[in-house]
This record gives sequence, C-alpha cells and structure tokens, in this order.
Amino acid sequence: MINSSTNNTSDWLERLKHPERKEPKRRRMTRNLFIRNILNALFIIVALVAMIGIIVAKEHVMVWYSVGLFAVIIKMVEVMLRMPGIKK
Repeated sequence: MINSSTNNTSDWLERLKHPERKEPKRRRMTRNLFIRNILNALFIIVALVAMIGIIVAKEHVMVWYSVGLFAVIIKMVEVMLRMPGIKK
C-alpha cells in the first residue's frame, strides 16, 4: 500500500520534471473530422427546425417530416465518413 503511494508520487514528480514526456500528443484536426463536425452541427440545426415545425404547424406537417428526413440523411452521410474502410 505504501509502495504504490510512493510510486504514484514519483510518477507525479516525474511528470512535473518532464511534462513533454507524459503529455498525450494533440491530434491535428483532419479534413475529414472538420467535415464531420460541420455535418453534425447541420444535422442538429435541421433536426431542431423539423421538430419545432412539427409541433407548431397546424397544416403542411408532411413538409416538416420531410425536413426531418433530410436531417437523417445528413447524419447518415456523417456516419459514412466515420467508416474506416471508405476511402475518398
């Protein structure tokens, strides 16, 4: 018990002495990740608009269902970009 506490303390002191050794390397945002982030934001916005439209609209509800379907298609494109086997 005391040994593990001493080991943790020495690890902590070692990280203070040499922070560059233990810090995880930051990943640069790739083009694929940037596109995925944009698509996710677009999905959220379009889905919210569709939900609000369905709740508020008294007529033409099918239009808002179509907007919701479009949001799902956007999400499906984003998921396809996440697949490792699909190359550009």
